Amino acid sequence: MIKELNEICEVKEKADLTKYNTYRLASVCDALVFVKNIEELQKVLEVIKKYKSKYFVIGNGSNIIIPEYYNGVVIKLELKNYSIDDDIVTVESGCMINKLANELVNLGYAGLDFACGIPGTIGGSIYGNAGSFGSDISQTLISVTVLDGNKIKELNNEELEFGYRTSMFKTTKKKYVILRAKFKLTKANKEELLAVCKDRTEKRIASQDLNHPSCGSVFRNPEGNSAGRLIDEAGLKGYTIGGASVSYKHANFIINSNNATSTDIIKLIKYIKKQIKKIYDIDLVLEQQIIK
Repeated sequence: MIKELNEICEVKEKADLTKYNTYRLASVCDALVFVKNIEELQKVLEVIKKYKSKYFVIGNGSNIIIPEYYNGVVIKLELKNYSIDDDIVTVESGCMINKLANELVNLGYAGLDFACGIPGTIGGSIYGNAGSFGSDISQTLISVTVLDGNKIKELNNEELEFGYRTSMFKTTKKKYVILRAKFKLTKANKEELLAVCKDRTEKRIASQDLNHPSCGSVFRNPEGNSAGRLIDEAGLKGYTIGGASVSYKHANFIINSNNATSTDIIKLIKYIKKQIKKIYDIDLVLEQQIIK
């Protein structure tokens, strides 16, 4: 399989994934492939299907918990282009959403400005309906182009089953690969947008632990409540299992405080869920994805 993949694109065999996940978990996969266009992706998936190998697609690795060894192929999408036409931006799934948001703000466009500090790709952000400050991806998304097997199809917003931090890509259509998306933009005052983004960035720096590797918010906020507040009030800030700790700065962040493994993080997640259920009778829902 490796030989056939090498004929299509760049491949790293027995690749170290530490720098490809924002928890900075030490992990190795059978093969890491770097896909630069849709044709390469189609060919890679054909080879994977032929050999019945496991695989998953990775963006910035900012919302995943990866095992110490993954016995399959990791596909790193390197599709990063975008274009603007008549207040609509068409962007490939590997583009960083915060980079795009900042560039659009500097051009005087509102619509994705809420994402100025979100450290993920367009694909990953659509997958989990990423959002902040009362806005999310679904509010300005027009359509998504996906790869379904060997078929390319375009799906409208209404077909994507968006919910709070979820979409059909996370639930019913897990094998779809997001290729690109279209968003509706609105012309706005550039200086006002820049001021709002600056204010939100400062709030993120003040409230979030950015000095340790993490994947951002661990749990979805229960309806009418805050996961961070519940975890804080339960006295769990600083609670540590192995090398994984609940952040002192933001209780809904788990940080890699000392060479954490995926096992450490998963054990800590289960412990937090158990304590919150015991104290408040609330079932916290995991926002991050555990790769198996």
